[in-house]
Amino acid sequence: MKVDYKKKLKLVAPMLIFITIYMVFFFLVESIDASSYYVPEIAIDHDIPFIPAFIIPYVMWFPWIPFICVWALFTDEKVFTKITRLLMIGMSLFIIISALFPTKLFLRPDEVPGNDICSRMVRYLYKIDTPTNVFPSIHVYDTLVLCYGVFIGKCALFKNTLFRIFTVALTIAICAATCFLKQHSVTDGIAAVVMLVIAVAIYDLVASAFRKKKDSRKEAA
Repeated sequence: MKVDYKKKLKLVAPMLIFITIYMVFFFLVESIDASSYYVPEIAIDHDIPFIPAFIIPYVMWFPWIPFICVWALFTDEKVFTKITRLLMIGMSLFIIISALFPTKLFLRPDEVPGNDICSRMVRYLYKIDTPTNVFPSIHVYDTLVLCYGVFIGKCALFKNTLFRIFTVALTIAICAATCFLKQHSVTDGIAAVVMLVIAVAIYDLVASAFRKKKDSRKEAA
């Protein structure tokens, strides 16, 4: 089957434009030195052990996002549209929340001992990523969106039982990693779940309104 690359580019363009704008606002928010921060820590956060090995599933988040999005783009355009719109809604809400309610965590260990690959990776992560603007966890939110996309997808890969099991396992591992690496609190993860529910509701509401408007135009014609 011949691929209509112009159509694919048209579908992916909004996400590419959004990512560019998002990164600008993300760095702007990160550069703000707030006079005070909200600290979304709870007791259980301090009981969760610090385990450097969780850096492996944590960094898998980075290739996982483009893999699922690109696969959906070429096999299930409807799902691609929905998951990219959900990503945009959630990441936009994150920027707004971070600007209005800056947050900061004090969970990271004072030192990350060891010269193994995982410990070195965690030290590098801590160096490039500040423990500010953590609520809700975009790492968790985006991962949940991708998992949701797999389970509503109609393509052969997304419907494959083994792939769905792998997706769930990876989703759990990535979400858990945010806590075991002390990158996020449990509260950040819970907020990400709530934000996904809100984002899906917003998307479905707007999509339903557009369908009704389209149907009305057809009837009028």
